Amino acid sequence: MPRDLLLVVGEEIIESPMAWRCRFFEYRAYRRLMKEYFREGVKWTTAPKPQMSDELYDMGYIESHERLELPARGQFVTTEFEPCFDAGDFQCAGKDIFAS
Repeated sequence: MPRDLLLVVGEEIIESPMAWRCRFFEYRAYRRLMKEYFREGVKWTTAPKPQMSDELYDMGYIESHERLELPARGQFVTTEFEPCFDAGDFQCAGKDIFAS
């Protein structure tokens, strides 16, 4: 799903460091296309890939009976151990970009 992996901002494509372990190598499916865009002048930025160690995750989150209320309190399955985000978390409104 390129929407989750690649964030297009003007003439720049940002490759996001997603948090799901099962999606770690997903960027490789788009590498040939990214190189083609890069050769044509698009700026290509790759955020550092997380190590995906257990410290990145709140291991008790899924088992919590409050998991539907936790995001409203600022608690998520990922911790602040490493930066990670999905490109699909961002929306553009004019010249402003918002993370949801």
